[in-house]
Amino acid sequence: MLRFPKQAALGAVVACAALGGLGSMASGAGVSAVSGAGAAPAAMATPAAAGGGFQFGLADYEPATFSDPRVVELGVRNARDVVPWNVVAVPRDLAAVSAWLAAVRQARITPLITFQHADAGDRAPTRAQFLKDFLRFRALFPWVSEFCPWDEATHAGQPTARHPRLAAQYYNAIAAHCAGCIVTAPDTLDADGNIERWIGQFLRSARPYPKIWPLNPYISVATDNSRAIRALLSYVHGQVWFSEVGGIVWWRFHGRLIYHGETFAVRSTKNIFRLAAISPRITRVYYYHWRSPGTPQAAKKSTWDAGLVSASGVARPALLAVAKALHRQLQTATPSSF
Repeated sequence: MLRFPKQAALGAVVACAALGGLGSMASGAGVSAVSGAGAAPAAMATPAAAGGGFQFGLADYEPATFSDPRVVELGVRNARDVVPWNVVAVPRDLAAVSAWLAAVRQARITPLITFQHADAGDRAPTRAQFLKDFLRFRALFPWVSEFCPWDEATHAGQPTARHPRLAAQYYNAIAAHCAGCIVTAPDTLDADGNIERWIGQFLRSARPYPKIWPLNPYISVATDNSRAIRALLSYVHGQVWFSEVGGIVWWRFHGRLIYHGETFAVRSTKNIFRLAAISPRITRVYYYHWRSPGTPQAAKKSTWDAGLVSASGVARPALLAVAKALHRQLQTATPSSF
């Protein structure tokens, strides 16, 4: 079953889409300096960017994606999954993440696990509840060593939006109980106007100072506007990852269809690489996602299409743009599995 971005995340861009397109809502909050950056302990290892640039990965939740030979041809070595914080307690969710992890491990791809609210609602767990289920997850998958404590933590649809110190408790819990792991700060969404204040409050409680700051820069790439990205770079120390971003073909919000088309998706995709190149501190890009659910008419239950390949597996123009930007040759025809 395909999983797509949360309805809450869609709300971040619905206003600009309703007013005539994403271009009407370029974001960029004011910034101020954050001081007192502490050095992370040796246990908080920091990954190096490949070849002095950024690493390209997939934010894609379908296990079948990682058996597509074109993923190998692109040189993908990183993948991101978003799971409920209590994933180990829900058999359906545990089965889904188990299958996903098995697929990326088989493909020799490094997984990044990002936690979010439970499927049953937006209730925030206590630190003790979060840590208990995180330790259960670690016991089941001890080879997984890259974690983000919360997805789009600044967004109003997440229980952490008004509780940055609680998000810091989740970060602290993972950092203190995952020796040798890469633990990022919670990821943020560039459309949210409270990032500066939220991060400042988060940092008052976060220990140690995070060395990696994930960002989902959908508005930035849709408008080719670097302001929000530069704001984050100037506000925090350390690496910045584009933890989820893609060229949107179409999406739905509360049943309403917003159609951008493949030309828009290609332009946004090219902007991803342009904006990722503005600083050597941007060291990873995770593209969301691989396979389209189909046309809006055929995929009526789906809410999002930023697929690099069509529902039938045919390479879309955005995939060719990715291959060109990565200097990779895609010589494989549509896999017979489609």
